[in-house]
Amino acid sequence: MDEPKRPKPPAGRRQTGVPPSVRLSPMQEAWRAYVEHTLYLCDTCRCADGSPCPPAEELYRTWRRVAEESIRKVWGTPESRAGLPPGQ
Repeated sequence: MDEPKRPKPPAGRRQTGVPPSVRLSPMQEAWRAYVEHTLYLCDTCRCADGSPCPPAEELYRTWRRVAEESIRKVWGTPESRAGLPPGQ
């Protein structure tokens, strides 16, 4: 009951996770928030027989939205690629 949610790793292994000094992209931040919630913070999501809780579903939708926006920034829209050769 008093067990920490994130126990220390065994000797010789380093702590997982992102150090505070590292700056992630918005897409990586959204994914990190979703994964951290579902794997470490939410008992409902961690239950093998359960389904994700509403906040986890919202975090996943946020990640999808941010990912799609990021892809559009890199690749543009189909209309903006109309003059490119096939496959590009």
